[in-house]
Amino acid sequence: MGWDYLTAVIDGDIKEGDIALMVSLDGTQLYKSKQSDCWIYMWVILNLAPDKRYCKAHVRPGGFIPGPNKPKDVDSFLFIGMHHLTAIQNKGLTVWDASRDAMYISDIHLIFMMADGPGLVYWDGMVGHSGKNGCQLYCGVQGQRKTCEICYYPVLLKPTDHSVIGSNHPDIDVFKIPLGGSDDYKTNLMRLVASPNQCQYNIRKTEMGITKPPLILGLSPSCTLGVPICMTTDIMHPRTNLSDLLLSLWHGTLDCGPSDDVETWDWAVLMDEDAWTIHMLDHTFLLHLIASLVISLRSLTQAIKPGSFNCTCSASHLQYSTTFYLKNTGLTTANSYVDSS
Repeated sequence: MGWDYLTAVIDGDIKEGDIALMVSLDGTQLYKSKQSDCWIYMWVILNLAPDKRYCKAHVRPGGFIPGPNKPKDVDSFLFIGMHHLTAIQNKGLTVWDASRDAMYISDIHLIFMMADGPGLVYWDGMVGHSGKNGCQLYCGVQGQRKTCEICYYPVLLKPTDHSVIGSNHPDIDVFKIPLGGSDDYKTNLMRLVASPNQCQYNIRKTEMGITKPPLILGLSPSCTLGVPICMTTDIMHPRTNLSDLLLSLWHGTLDCGPSDDVETWDWAVLMDEDAWTIHMLDHTFLLHLIASLVISLRSLTQAIKPGSFNCTCSASHLQYSTTFYLKNTGLTTANSYVDSS
């Protein structure tokens, strides 16, 4: 993404005096102990310094989508802002520079479109992380699914004794993951739009990972990095999701299929409540947690139990916990994942 931006500057598409924007969409919780009941998207001016661009005085509201129900057609709300941006891009924005007492035309460039994992599908028109071709950067890496299920998982290793039609590709080397921005995106989108019927549309949607043409395609091509390069990845939620996943595996509380048995999980060494308490009361680990969590000793073991959204452990805490776990259990390898459908 960084090189794509620099290329636009070198090629002269982004000139001195032009404005670079980032748009962000997310749900928000207006009341305590309630789910997100409204959605907001806003514009961030990237020309400003990092210590200023995210300040409330400089963040520009784009639109407000009321709740409490999830909107059925998000594009109808986003369209107004994108239409306004398109109009400015077509004519340019007239700016008066008071320091030079001169006027000039500034082009508005939309650099990034941001949201969490589920929200990105509203910007890029793709299937999302649970789809077969679910990479938001369209790298082409396909996920694996369980037998008789439609949800795909972005795993690189083929499960042991796994043979599912349409999800039977071999292991993918983590050092050979393709770059995002597949050249096949435009061709696949044209094929999807040209689907002769609903059945063909569903098949092509699954194979190509695209559900619709995104609104960004209506912007001036010279004022965007294009799809999917302008899309970003969700780097916030994997931290909390990963910590919850690992703690659930170590505690043996993760749901499993009927052909699997938690009692056979040799990595679930913290199933014993006493073992978990002893682990948490290790003085070095305790100091790391107390320093940032600032919670009482009595609630410490409860605060970071798996499945709890009160867990405020950061990635650094998870890294330390994992290191401590491996050191004290002697577990340095894990069994191959077995399809537990």
